[in-house]
Amino acid sequence: MKQALMALVVSFLATTTVFANEITVVDAWVKPTIPGTENGAGYFQITNQGTQPVTLNGVSTEVSRASEVHQHVMTEDGMMRMRRVPELVIGSGETVTFQPGGYHVMFFGVKNPFKVGDSIEFQLQFADADALDVTAEVRALH
Repeated sequence: MKQALMALVVSFLATTTVFANEITVVDAWVKPTIPGTENGAGYFQITNQGTQPVTLNGVSTEVSRASEVHQHVMTEDGMMRMRRVPELVIGSGETVTFQPGGYHVMFFGVKNPFKVGDSIEFQLQFADADALDVTAEVRALH
């Protein structure tokens, strides 16, 4: 019974919109960590409903040693590579989707493995807006 209630609460948190300075985050989730590894990845949709652009310039969390915004990019030799994105400008009215193969949050040195059904917390930091706390559900990959 407790597990069913906890699953319901986590599901509600994962689908709840988080507001701060006209910035919303929906559908926040992270992949389970692969056994034997210390890194994880997180995804969500972020929308700037304000009238001015905002600049995402950091991620902080207690669940890992470090966290950064990254993006997969195709190199000239046809290889997909990950690169750190120190600043991501989100225009007025714009939605940016963080998803596998695109933008994502990298969690380096995960302190405890991310397990399906758990949730983790992190904070998005902006150069020109208040920080935004996010709760993300750990979901299995389909």
